[in-house]
Amino acid sequence: MVYESLMAIVEENIDKLTEAWEQEVKKCEYLETYRSLSPEDLRAKGKLLFENLLHWLQTGASNDDAANYFQRIGVDRINEGFPLSEVYYALYLEKKVLWSFVVVKEEITGKLNAVDAIEFMSVINNYFELGNFYIIRGYMNELYKALEQTGKFTEEELKNIISNGALFKESVRKVKEQMYGEGLSIGIIR
Repeated sequence: MVYESLMAIVEENIDKLTEAWEQEVKKCEYLETYRSLSPEDLRAKGKLLFENLLHWLQTGASNDDAANYFQRIGVDRINEGFPLSEVYYALYLEKKVLWSFVVVKEEITGKLNAVDAIEFMSVINNYFELGNFYIIRGYMNELYKALEQTGKFTEEELKNIISNGALFKESVRKVKEQMYGEGLSIGIIR
């Protein structure tokens, strides 16, 4: 029921969600690069995330799928010239907009028992928190490559500039376990 409810909210409101996100971006002083996009490009970037959320839910909410998608977004945004702080904040606004729609859908969320409500919140938070981590990971990996290609830094200097912990070398499973602990092992988080 939780996944179906969330899918219904996103599917039925994808254009409204995108429009609400666009409005948030347009009035946000922190998103100068996003605000400089054409209306069509801005809309496409906003809609893409909601479409991916819907696809993610429809295909079983795999953390690996979310990881691949968001890591690619991190790579794309650095190559498009977006500051990491803007990418992070734009994702925050997507989550904020989604929550505002969930809150007003009382006919769905009002029917949830406590366990389902916790799972509902966990699903949304899991998606966006994975998004934050993997966007940063993709962005930083791409930054590392770009700096390495300049030849201006030794490998040691790069390691000192950009820490290589979970962003680069630790296993995905280990990162998931650290980020989500017991929620992952008992199946609340997939």
